Amino acid sequence: MSIKQLAGQTVYYGLSNIVSKLLNYFLTPFYLGILTRASFGEMSNVYAYIPFANIVLTYGMETAFFRFAKKENKAHVLGTSTISLLISTISITILLLLLREPVIDSYAGKLAGLNGHPAFYTYVVFLMAFDALTAIPFAQLRLEGRPVRYAVIRIAGIVTTIFFNVFFLVICPKLYASGHHWVPDLQSGSDQTGYIYLSNMLGSAVTLLLFLPQIRNIEWRFDAALWKKMVHYALPLIVVGMAGMVNETFDRAWFLPQFLPGNNMEAKKEVIALYSANYKLAILITMFIQAFRLGAEPFFFKQAESGNPQKMYARIMKLFVIMLCFMFLFVSLYLSIWKIFLRVPFYYEGMRIVPVLLLANMFLGIYYNLTIWFKLTDRTRTGAIITIITAFLAFLLNWWWIPVMGYYGAALATMVCYFIQMVICYVLGQKYYPVPYHLPKLITYIGLAVIIYYVFNWLNANLLSPKDIYALKPLPFAVATLLFAAYGWFIFRMEKKEFARLPVIGKFIR
Repeated sequence: MSIKQLAGQTVYYGLSNIVSKLLNYFLTPFYLGILTRASFGEMSNVYAYIPFANIVLTYGMETAFFRFAKKENKAHVLGTSTISLLISTISITILLLLLREPVIDSYAGKLAGLNGHPAFYTYVVFLMAFDALTAIPFAQLRLEGRPVRYAVIRIAGIVTTIFFNVFFLVICPKLYASGHHWVPDLQSGSDQTGYIYLSNMLGSAVTLLLFLPQIRNIEWRFDAALWKKMVHYALPLIVVGMAGMVNETFDRAWFLPQFLPGNNMEAKKEVIALYSANYKLAILITMFIQAFRLGAEPFFFKQAESGNPQKMYARIMKLFVIMLCFMFLFVSLYLSIWKIFLRVPFYYEGMRIVPVLLLANMFLGIYYNLTIWFKLTDRTRTGAIITIITAFLAFLLNWWWIPVMGYYGAALATMVCYFIQMVICYVLGQKYYPVPYHLPKLITYIGLAVIIYYVFNWLNANLLSPKDIYALKPLPFAVATLLFAAYGWFIFRMEKKEFARLPVIGKFIR
């Protein structure tokens, strides 16, 4: 597979990912206009825990599937991994349902607004189960290079979710008010978050149903010896994933509730809502990262079989970082426009964390790109150690900074942890699987993007719009556009030959 093929697959994966993320993205202002601050904080808290559960439910089997499908009988790997996930998902789902009452009555359950609403918990459990059961079918499509079907199924699930959100939260209240009492009464707002969870569960269920023809064609054979090897490879990835989630979502799930001063639970829910709403603005950079991972992971495993793949990895990293830098500037320079997404003025206060979180996600994206070395060399335990170190650091920094700086401390801790995680992974990778990354260029491109943002922010705060740095005014917009264009010109001059080699755009460059 060439870079042209990788680009083609990433476009499809990117399209499906971007469309699905954007659809979810626009659900956020929809929710912000309907839910109270506390309710949005409760929902954000619940969704912060779901990634942890997904890691446990899939236990690295997706990556193990990619690895062993290239080394063993593909049909046996597919059957074994699917049967393993099916049995484990059913077992864990039953266990979680049995633990329903203790969970919803705990402090975490009360913070998430689950106490008194056992149905909410049930919806979330089945949502996670359905997502776990689609992990291998989605991985199979990626391995077989079928991005169009991948995109169709992914988007169909999201569209279903949105349909039910609109039906329950917009249409049902209007129908009920006009006398149609066969629909649920959602005018009071007490059960709105529950119907959001139900909508997501129905979207995941539709996704699973669309995979049934593909699942039926699986060779239902369980190879115990193969399964042991796959689990041995995958188990450290659980630690990698869990520790990674400490940085990604634990700030909303646990750090902020625990380390914010005071005991007012409602006030903490509102801070979580403020933080989570602004965190969503950083999703614009994570869209590209996720799309890249979906296309790149199977590509990297296939490329490893060719001669000297390291040069290809270095080239991909450079292009990847350039794109991340452009996206960082695209969001951070135009926050006066992106604030429209937040709708409610209460949430504007938190916009100062957005550039910090964008930079954090840039470091995370680079880290994901670097992790290929321990996946290719079967040193997944090393990856686990790296993430455990940064997870411990995340705990210390949040414990230190949140009481002093509030939610800004959580954002800053996220950025520092991702930076250190990226650096450690790079250093160890160069030891065990050297890749000739263009380090001076990478540092220059990232550093210049950050400098441009802070120069613009200083100009805005002191000269252009000192009374309101997020006001949508012509002069700040013009300066932001000029700086963005100047950065683009600099990158083009530095990488003209590289861009000329790319598919599609290369033929327009002389």
